[in-house]
Amino acid sequence: MHEGTDGQSRRTLLISGARMLGMLMGGVVASHSLAEALINTTPRQALGPFFPDDGDEVKVIRENPDPAIPISQANDQDLTFVKGRTGQAKGQIVYLRGRVLSAKTGQPIPYTVIIMWSASASGRYNHTGDKGNASFPHPKTGELIHRTHDAHFQYWGRAVTNEEGEYWFKTIVPGFYPIDQDAGLYRPSHLHFKFLPPGVAPFVTQLYFRGDHIPNNALNQELLPKDVVILDAGLTPEEQERVIVDYAPDPSGKLTDGLVGHYDFVIPG
Repeated sequence: MHEGTDGQSRRTLLISGARMLGMLMGGVVASHSLAEALINTTPRQALGPFFPDDGDEVKVIRENPDPAIPISQANDQDLTFVKGRTGQAKGQIVYLRGRVLSAKTGQPIPYTVIIMWSASASGRYNHTGDKGNASFPHPKTGELIHRTHDAHFQYWGRAVTNEEGEYWFKTIVPGFYPIDQDAGLYRPSHLHFKFLPPGVAPFVTQLYFRGDHIPNNALNQELLPKDVVILDAGLTPEEQERVIVDYAPDPSGKLTDGLVGHYDFVIPG
């Protein structure tokens, strides 16, 4: 797996405990030196046009009904179902866990709000701006892919790091989708993140997927170096590698419903 502080592939860490929080927050996390943090700050990437602002959503999903809370922060960190609805999101379930670290000190940043959002398993965002390419042929197989809304997918969620800077999310692998089919440009499967650390300016980036059990894994790796966001951000090949997360079955066997990935974000703060 890839951790944001060293960019090297590591074995998925064991997740301990019987309860969900224990599973997701337990286990030993590799230590990170100040030098590593300073060198390997997580690369910034674009916010993108589909951030979940109030009024932009096609279908309102607000697990917390308090209107004073922005809709981007009104949902929890498990995106695989919507509270009050029966059914589970379509797609391959994944768990992402890790820490948020300071690029200045290398130390964990507690109480950081993390907003994560993505497309559905078919590549459709819950956003009024996502209107084009409702259907498109798979660039390798020719199979027709329909980008549809998933009423059981939460689309965005909020987590807050604990005192050790740890976080977790449960979600699905989003679908890739076309940007310019004639030019062969598609966005690979990716997750968006916005960080709101205490007393520090917001930080935005994106993460990508890799793993034998990830849908369209080979295609995603082919698309990454040509990705418009990667190119616009000017990421070097080494920086591209640092924003890819490897997912694999949980070696402890405790999380049997999905794949597990680990990533430590290193952000200004």
